[in-house]
Amino acid sequence: MLRDDSITPVQPGRAATLLALEAFGRAMLGLLECKRCFVLTLSRSSGFAVQAVRVGFDSKVQPSADVITRLARRPEWQGASLFAVDPADPLATELLGREQDEPVHALAGRLPAGDGSDLVFAAGWRQLTFSTTEIACVSRAASAIWATTQGLTQRRSGDLSFDTLLEELAFPAFTVDHRLRVLETNDAGRQLLSAKTPIRLDHGVLVGPTSLVNNLRHQALRETMTSRSGRAWTNTIIPLSTDHRAFAFAWIGAAPTERHADRSLVIIPQIAPEAGAKRIATAFGLPWAEERIVLRILRGEPSWRIGQTLDLTEATVRTYIKRIMLKLGINRQVEFFLLYILTLSPFVDGYRDQLCPDEVNTRDSSIKLDPFRHEGA
Repeated sequence: MLRDDSITPVQPGRAATLLALEAFGRAMLGLLECKRCFVLTLSRSSGFAVQAVRVGFDSKVQPSADVITRLARRPEWQGASLFAVDPADPLATELLGREQDEPVHALAGRLPAGDGSDLVFAAGWRQLTFSTTEIACVSRAASAIWATTQGLTQRRSGDLSFDTLLEELAFPAFTVDHRLRVLETNDAGRQLLSAKTPIRLDHGVLVGPTSLVNNLRHQALRETMTSRSGRAWTNTIIPLSTDHRAFAFAWIGAAPTERHADRSLVIIPQIAPEAGAKRIATAFGLPWAEERIVLRILRGEPSWRIGQTLDLTEATVRTYIKRIMLKLGINRQVEFFLLYILTLSPFVDGYRDQLCPDEVNTRDSSIKLDPFRHEGA
């Protein structure tokens, strides 16, 4: 992941926007199954790029600021919409880079970013074409993802104390050192540790249920610490349990305080399938019959069990799932959990307003959804 700081030097007040751009780019790569995503904020008044982030690029792809400006000024890039990129477009190819044997399908889009600017992104390259229906679904998902990443990355103007930060989080949360030794936790974290599942303490160190989980946690922690030294602020989501009866995952990222660069933040969201299915159904306009299918997918139920519960044949359930996935613009059932995560609030009631009060009522989106409201997860 590379930041394009050559466009405009990063100022302290813009750090949160860069974090949101990076998170948005990573989420879009997973959602669209593309290799690279270029994301930028564009000033409506000047027409020039303000900040830009490149996700999935290597040093061989170095588009100039002039390419970005010329693309953003094209008529098809002016509207707040998504559209398929012409694979023969030399400017798009220069922006994203493409090897001779790479796929040729890419998607570009523009949506309101707030503060008099727009979010513009281009993601490529993908094996399959983007259908009209899929593009419409991705458009709604992109708005939800951007709104969510803004909320997850905005911070108070002052340097937060860990005690204050952890108690504001609705889910079990811990600050850890480079060995995953717990330094601070909140009430929810203490309750989770007392249950000894899906994690526990072993001589003060967070331990998962299997050696594979522990290896993933240590790898994620190393990447977080390395990226923080370069101001890249990497964060990672790892599974703690794939048991359909008790699915669990952990979010590991840099603790958002400048005074403690040697610490990381571990958050373990609590799955609430009912609330998650309701948020996804609201965001994508799913009817009740499809919402109840999503609910059971989030519970980890297989198709045959969903059919038994709802008095449907397994073939009918599979048809439902395919239709829902088409509406959501996803290709794998695991991506239901990605959407769940992206529409989930990590904060207790009211903390979102304290974080960025100027942003609360400024999102220009057709999605009738507040992804930052804690819903009993």
